[in-house]
Amino acid sequence: MTVSTYVIRNDLKTVKIFFSEMLDQHAENGLIYVVILDSEGKVLLSTLNAENKLAIPTPESAFENAALKDGVIHIRNPLLLAHRETGFLQYGFSTKSLINATSREQQRSLLRTSAIMLATLMVTLFLGWRISRRLKQMACASQAIVSGHYDQKIDISGRDELAALGNDFNQMAFEIDKKIKEITVLNQTLEQRVAQRTSELELSNRLLSDNLQYLKNTQTQLVNSEKLASLGSLVAGVAHELNTPIGNALTVATSLIDKVNQTQKEYAAGNLKKSLLERHFNTLNEASYLLTTNILRASELIVSFKTIAVDQTSELRRKFNLKKLISELEPTLRLQLKKRKLDLRVDIADDVVMDSFPGPLTQVIFNLFNNSLLHAFEDMDEGEIEISASLHGLTQDHALICFSDNGAGIPEQNLVRVFDPFFTTKFGQGGSGLGLHICHNLVEAVLGGSLKVISEKGHGTQFEILIPLYAPDNLKKE
Repeated sequence: MTVSTYVIRNDLKTVKIFFSEMLDQHAENGLIYVVILDSEGKVLLSTLNAENKLAIPTPESAFENAALKDGVIHIRNPLLLAHRETGFLQYGFSTKSLINATSREQQRSLLRTSAIMLATLMVTLFLGWRISRRLKQMACASQAIVSGHYDQKIDISGRDELAALGNDFNQMAFEIDKKIKEITVLNQTLEQRVAQRTSELELSNRLLSDNLQYLKNTQTQLVNSEKLASLGSLVAGVAHELNTPIGNALTVATSLIDKVNQTQKEYAAGNLKKSLLERHFNTLNEASYLLTTNILRASELIVSFKTIAVDQTSELRRKFNLKKLISELEPTLRLQLKKRKLDLRVDIADDVVMDSFPGPLTQVIFNLFNNSLLHAFEDMDEGEIEISASLHGLTQDHALICFSDNGAGIPEQNLVRVFDPFFTTKFGQGGSGLGLHICHNLVEAVLGGSLKVISEKGHGTQFEILIPLYAPDNLKKE
């Protein structure tokens, strides 16, 4: 404001004296020069020496950079001159003392930082040395433990984390040493204990082997008993059936003897007439026919029984036609149906030719048949049993034999147990519980196939036997 008053009066001389006394252009802080310029930039007043040129004003954005690097900020502001003209007031503001003070403070800070870093480094090195020494001690002790020296112990000093770690290490080494000693003691007696245990196991194995052999022998005896029981039932049926044709033949033969004796008497008495002789010949013809018919019937039954009996008691392998095999078994099966209103249907394909074991297969069919008679039609007056067979599989290398009845069926809870040994619902009433078990074993172990049952209580039962046309030899050997 003071400068503006003198400038408006055009008293620049007084302004210059005022600034010359107040300013020092060699000063390192504060205002160092003042210059007044007219509107065209011509210098009207300057406190600078003649050799010093007027500097370009510093932009506001560069104030900080000029203050820190150049040490001087050049500022130019508008100024009202005489006659209402507008000029400029430019002045310089020195920051060298601030820069020097900042530089000195930075140096002192650097010295302090260096001293602190040096002290920190020394402390770190000292602590690192202590930690390294103690860790090295632990490492050496650990290596000794690995080598088998379990009685290791390290020195503990202080109460820091390493001291706690050292204490834990000593405790660990003590426990390891203790356990190793215990294991050593156990190992010293281990061989004796192992030998004793081995002896006990060998004795147990011998006992188990003996028991297993006994069970196998018992099973074989039971299977043979079941086979003999089946064969006995078959013998009883055949014997009963043979009684009729043999009895008829015996009656005819007796009558024939009587007729022959009567004819001889007539001939001896001379009373033999032509008509009587013709009647005698007719009687002979009828008797011969009846004898032949009944003897052939008995012969068929005996042949069928012989075939079945041989097959059931033999496990020889041979090639056979399944339809012919079942047809040989059919008369014997039908014998057991005469006293009951049961029908037997047989539907076997002609082309099922097998290389297998007819004996076990016959035993399976006969056991399934007896199972149906015993269980399926116990409380039924009428029923039907069907045996069917055909080729099966994509390559037609298997035979599927279906044995079904329309009897009482099997309860669901018993389906999973029907093939178990000694499982029967007729124990003490003719059922041994081995019939279906024997069937299952024969089909799988001898014939090399599978046996499954499909049944629903009140809707009959079906057994499906799937066996290869060519029975595997390895199963039979086992």
